[in-house]
Amino acid sequence: VVSSWALPDKVTVNVPSEGRYLVWLESADGRTVFLPPVESVGGKVELDIAALKKRFADTAEETLKNARVGAYDLKFGNLALVTPKPNDTSVTITPDQFRYAMRVQVRLQTPDDKPIAAAFVMLTDADNTIHAALLEPSKGGVVSLERVRLGKVSLLVNYGNNLTASQEAEIQAERADPVVTLTMVISSGAPVLEGTPSASSGPESAPSASRPAAVPRAFPVWNTVLGLLLLAGVLYGGYRWWKSRQLTVQEAFKKLGIDLGPEPPPGQPIAQKPPVQVPEGHCPFCGQPIDPVTGACACTVAPGAATVGASTAATTAVATAPRLVGARGAYGGTVFEIMGVEATIGREAGNTIQLSNDNTVSRRHARLLQQGHGWVIRDEGSSNGTWVNGVRVTEHPLRPGDEIQIGSTFFRWEV
Repeated sequence: VVSSWALPDKVTVNVPSEGRYLVWLESADGRTVFLPPVESVGGKVELDIAALKKRFADTAEETLKNARVGAYDLKFGNLALVTPKPNDTSVTITPDQFRYAMRVQVRLQTPDDKPIAAAFVMLTDADNTIHAALLEPSKGGVVSLERVRLGKVSLLVNYGNNLTASQEAEIQAERADPVVTLTMVISSGAPVLEGTPSASSGPESAPSASRPAAVPRAFPVWNTVLGLLLLAGVLYGGYRWWKSRQLTVQEAFKKLGIDLGPEPPPGQPIAQKPPVQVPEGHCPFCGQPIDPVTGACACTVAPGAATVGASTAATTAVATAPRLVGARGAYGGTVFEIMGVEATIGREAGNTIQLSNDNTVSRRHARLLQQGHGWVIRDEGSSNGTWVNGVRVTEHPLRPGDEIQIGSTFFRWEV
C-alpha cells in the first residue's frame, strides 16, 4: 500500500490525446470524490493537491491515503482507475487501462417485450466482483450497475416464487453506446408491469375484428334546442325576480289596485304638504302649548326614554312618530319609525336603522338627531354621502316631505 501523502502539490494526468476524457481524484473505495471531474485539454489535466492538503489540514494524510485518479472515456463509456506513485508529479493513463464499464443496464422482460415488475439481479464480472441490485416496479424493468469489469459477465436473477434464471454475456471495450445494455428474457412466473404496451404493438395498431372501432355519435339537435329553452327560462325567471325586487311604493300599491299617482322624478324632492298654521307658543308638531320655562310640550321625549319600536307614555301623546318611508330603491316600501331622540343609520348590526341589504351604505352612515322641536340628519363620514333633496349634506335640518338618499334607497321624511 502506497501512501498518497507523498504526492506533490500538483499532479499532471496524461490521457490519450485523441478523444474526450473526464479526470478526477477520489478515495480508494470510490465513495468520495476529492476533486470534481475536469475535462482534459490536449490530453492533460492538472490536479491541485495543495488545495486538498490545505482543506483537510491535520487530517490530510489520513484522508488522502491511497487516493486514486479516475478517468472516464466519453466516447465508449469506460473507466480507468490509477493510484499515483509517491513523489510522482505526473500520471499517465493508457487506453488499455480503461478496464471498467462505467454503467451497465440490465433489462428484464417477457418474450412479448413486457417489463418485469420485480426481481433481484446479481452480475458477476471478469474480476469475480458481484454487483447486486433490486428491481422495483418504479424502475420499469431496468436496473443500473456501475463500474463493471469489461469482459465476460454472468447474470443470475431471482424472481417469482423462488424461481431463478441465468445468462452469460460479454462487455466489449469499444461499443456504439457508452451505456452497456444487457437484455434478459424471463419466459414465465415473473410479475409483469400491467398497462405497459409491448414493442410489437404500436400506438396506431388496427382494431381487432372482435372489437370494431368506435364510431362517434352525432349529438341530437333536439337536445341542444331543449337546453337553450331551459336556459332562456331560467334567465327570464331571474329577470322577473330582479324586477320584483326593484318595485317602488307606487308600483307595489298599483299591483294591489291602489293608484298613488305618478312617482316624482329622481333627484327631485317629493311634493310637500302645505305647512299647518300653528298659533304662537304652540308646538308645530303636536299643536299643544309649549312650556315657557322648559320648552317642552306634549310630544317632547326625554333622552333615552324610548327606542325604535318602544311604546311609552310620552310617545303615545304623539299622533304619528317621525319616520323614514322608503320611496324607491333597495328598501322601497319599508317604513322605519323613530321612537327616540336619536337614531343611527348604517349597514352593520347595532344601528338603530340597519340597512344590511344595501352594499352602498356605509357601516356607520348617518345619524338622526332631535334638536328642540325639529330633527336634523348628520353624515357620519360615509363613503357615498348623505343627500337631502338631491344635495349632499354634512348636517341638515329636516322638514316633512324632504327626500333623503342613503346608499341606493330614497326615503321620505315624515312626522
